[in-house]
Amino acid sequence: MKKNKIFILKEKIKEANDIITLKFLPYKGKIFSFCAGQFIIVKLINHKLSDLSRAYTISSSPYENFLSITVKKIGKVSGALHNLKIGDKVELSDPQGFFYPQDNSKDLVFLAGGIGISPFYSIIKDYLQKKSNKKIHLFYSNKTKNDIAFFKELEKLSSMPNNLKITYFLTREKIKNSKIKEFKRISSISLKKYLTDLNKKHYLICGPIGFVNDIWKELKKIGIKENNIFTEAFY
Repeated sequence: MKKNKIFILKEKIKEANDIITLKFLPYKGKIFSFCAGQFIIVKLINHKLSDLSRAYTISSSPYENFLSITVKKIGKVSGALHNLKIGDKVELSDPQGFFYPQDNSKDLVFLAGGIGISPFYSIIKDYLQKKSNKKIHLFYSNKTKNDIAFFKELEKLSSMPNNLKITYFLTREKIKNSKIKEFKRISSISLKKYLTDLNKKHYLICGPIGFVNDIWKELKKIGIKENNIFTEAFY
């Protein structure tokens, strides 16, 4: 295994309630190559929590000239990352994981709960940059409007001439917003409402473990085959 690389924090962006994006550049050399949807192990340097490390999905895309992670403030390491200052250093592992489409024959359905949007944000930007003809439908569930990460960016992407569709779900708030029309949990009924040819797609689910399990059950209710379902859960 290669030695971790040192990266320097260059920018912090508030995305939503308790969610920030941290943009890094390598201390030396170039950003390592990765596939959209992969994650890295992050370790703090010269910190009381330096003996701890945590996995975070890369939210930037391979074509961008920086490396970013998007972090929800849950737990000690995530809290410490929220408190980083510009110029602070961290150790990042090589990219890991296989949570990205590997079969180009099927269209994609992304099902994100909260911070589970991170890999999909990276994958969507990558596909659009490559001018892919693949159709993508993102179902994105949050408690309230202020919990939605990347809302403006996603709306900008979906407003362009492309094959991206987004359906937002809010579970604890009803608001008047032309972009948000579903105020309940994502269910098998919701999926049948918005999708056709259900078994001709790949379904990728990402979010808290409870969300992932619930969505997996809803997919099974409408007869989606297991080899068409891919999951990544946060514990």
